[in-house]
Amino acid sequence: MVASKILDDEHYNNAVYARVGGVSNVELNKLELELLFLLDFRVTVTSRAFESYCFHLEKEMLVNGTGLKIERALTPKAIENEISVGDNQSSSPPQIVEIGLT
Repeated sequence: MVASKILDDEHYNNAVYARVGGVSNVELNKLELELLFLLDFRVTVTSRAFESYCFHLEKEMLVNGTGLKIERALTPKAIENEISVGDNQSSSPPQIVEIGLT
């Protein structure tokens, strides 16, 4: 629910999530607040941290011989280019990382 609120322009309100989850709205509000404080309200990831995780995942895939590889490097400039190109072409989010079988 917290991720949806951060990533999506439109999301359901807490009452809907509470009903689906089988808890009261009051309880869900408390849980959400507790999670945010535990995360110190850091609910986004910097592009540098994201890039670092991508690098380590790619390295792990190559070492373990999974047969998968990331087709292109992910850099802040590449992200900007993908987003600007994607905005002109369609309303769906751009695909930044492509993974294919080798």
